Amino acid sequence: MERTTLFLLTGGWGEGDVEQALNGAHRAAARDLLETLLQIPSIGRAIVATDDPTTAATLSDFPVTVDLDPPSQPFHFGRRLVELIEQYNAERVLYTGGGSAPLLGKNRWAEVVGRLQQADRLLITNNVHSCDWAAFTPAREAGPIIAEQPNDNAIAWTLANQTDFPVVGMEASAGSRFDIDTPVDLLIAHRHPEIGSHLRRYLDELGWESPQLDDILVEMAREAGSLMVAGRASSAAWRSLEQGTRCWVRVFAEERGMRASGRQGRGEVRSLLADYLDLVGVERFFETLSELTNAVLLDNRVILASKALWPSTLDRFNSDLYRWEDVEEPFLRRLTRAAAEAAIPVLMGGHSVVAGGLMALTESLLAGNPGLNGKDTQNTR
Repeated sequence: MERTTLFLLTGGWGEGDVEQALNGAHRAAARDLLETLLQIPSIGRAIVATDDPTTAATLSDFPVTVDLDPPSQPFHFGRRLVELIEQYNAERVLYTGGGSAPLLGKNRWAEVVGRLQQADRLLITNNVHSCDWAAFTPAREAGPIIAEQPNDNAIAWTLANQTDFPVVGMEASAGSRFDIDTPVDLLIAHRHPEIGSHLRRYLDELGWESPQLDDILVEMAREAGSLMVAGRASSAAWRSLEQGTRCWVRVFAEERGMRASGRQGRGEVRSLLADYLDLVGVERFFETLSELTNAVLLDNRVILASKALWPSTLDRFNSDLYRWEDVEEPFLRRLTRAAAEAAIPVLMGGHSVVAGGLMALTESLLAGNPGLNGKDTQNTR
C-alpha cells in the first residue's frame, strides 16, 4: 500500500517587523512539526512548498524535498496543492501549514495517518468548519474541489456539503484547534508547556510581552473570576474554560464560519456587538464592558467584517499587539487605542482568541494550577 505523502505549505507575510516575526515563528514551528511527522513510518516522503528561500535553506538538514512556488504566479492555495499532488503522483495526502497544530503530539498525528492508511476514501481534518490541515484519499477525487479553494479554510466544509466525500473532524482540543496565524497566537503559544523546542527557543529570543494577556490569566486563575468571550466562540472552547476555571463567564457568540460559509465575502456578516459599538462609540463600548466583566477576549474580526472592513495584514497584526500608532485604518486605530486604554485587560485578535487559543490558555493555566482539575462546580452567567 502506498504510504502517505506529506505536503507542508508555508510562505511569508511581508517585510514588516511583525510579519517577519511571524515568518520566523512558522519556520521554527515547521521544524518541530517535521521532526514529529517524519518519525511516523507510514509517512513515505515529505515535500515542503514555500515562496521563502530562507525556509528552504533552514530545512537543508531534513530529508525533505523543497519545492519553491513559481515566482511569476500569484499564490492560490487550492491550485498549488493540486499541482503538487499531480507532480508527485500522490494518492494518500497529509497537508499542513507551517504553523499548523504546534500542540498536537506525535501519537495523535500517528492516529490520523494510521486511519488514513486503512481507508479507501476519507478526509480527516482538525475542524470541518475551518480546517488548518487535512489528510485525505484518494487525492485525485478530492482534487477538483480543492483546486477551487483560494485558502484551506473551506476545503473540508465544501467536500462535506457539496459532495458525498466522507469527512471526519477531530475532537476539539487545543492540539487540534490551535495554530499560529497571528501575533496573538505567538503570545499564547509561548505560555503553553507543550510547544516544540525550536518554537520555544525562538519565542524566548523574540521576547514579546503582553501585560493584557498576563492579567487575563490572573483573572482566569482567580476564584470566581469574571470573563467575557466575544466573537466566533466555539462551544468546545467555552466548555474547556468552564471545566478548567472557577470563573463566571459571559459569552457572545457571533458569526462562526463567516469565512468558510462565504458570508464575509458576500458582505452578509452581522454583529450585535458591532451595532452597539456604533451606537455608543468605541470608548463607551469598552467602558460598558468594564462594567460587565473583569477581562475580555475579543475576536475583533467579526466587528471588522460586519462593517465591511478588512484592513491590511500589517494593520491587523499591529492592532493585535496594541501598536495603535502604527495602524493606518482609522476605525481599527480608534478601536485598538480604546482597547489598550480600557480599565480592564482586553485581548484582541482573530478567531483563535475565542477558540483554539482559549483552549490553549486554559491548558496553560491548568499546567500551572493542577488543583483546578477535577472540580465539581461550574459557574456561568
